[in-house]
Amino acid sequence: MPAGHAVIGIRMPIIKQFAKDICSGDWRSYLDRTKDEYHEDLLLRGFIISYAKTDIEEKFRMIREFVPKMDNWAVCDSFSMSFKIAKKDKDEFWDMIIPFLETGEEFQIRFAVVMMLAHYVDEDHITDVIRYMDDVKHPAYYVKMAVAWCLSDCFIKFPEETMRYLKNNKLDDFTFNKALSKITDSFRVSDEIKKEIRGMRRK
Repeated sequence: MPAGHAVIGIRMPIIKQFAKDICSGDWRSYLDRTKDEYHEDLLLRGFIISYAKTDIEEKFRMIREFVPKMDNWAVCDSFSMSFKIAKKDKDEFWDMIIPFLETGEEFQIRFAVVMMLAHYVDEDHITDVIRYMDDVKHPAYYVKMAVAWCLSDCFIKFPEETMRYLKNNKLDDFTFNKALSKITDSFRVSDEIKKEIRGMRRK
């Protein structure tokens, strides 16, 4: 159950369609006048920010204003994954999300981690993504789980690089073991590799 906001129970596809419909009109006025009273209000605001056609400066301003409002993993992850980041904007988005890793706030850090997971596990960024995952230090459950999720995706897409890291890292035991567990849950990892991964678990 999302924390902090009452839940109405509107399904995600309907909220996304609402956002697209609003973005076809005066979405700025909608954002200015609406109050984030319900969980669905936050989801809708996030999707509007993601879908709205505007310049990158306004987009980033809205993101920076919105991210501190997030108080649960569902809003965080839906928002992070809803962006379609053009190749020409990837460097700008990367520079924008990095400072959130330093905020010390659970869902702001998770936002940055899930953004990396969703948009930056690629040849150009894999080394930096792994390095940042190793540097994330926060006691919150949803931060640890996001790091584990990101590393499991890194392993699936870049197994050699990620395996080298897993054999020499600074992760706490919980995050490390969760990353291994998520890797072994994947159907894209062979049984032989899964056996090796299970043998790496920390007691």
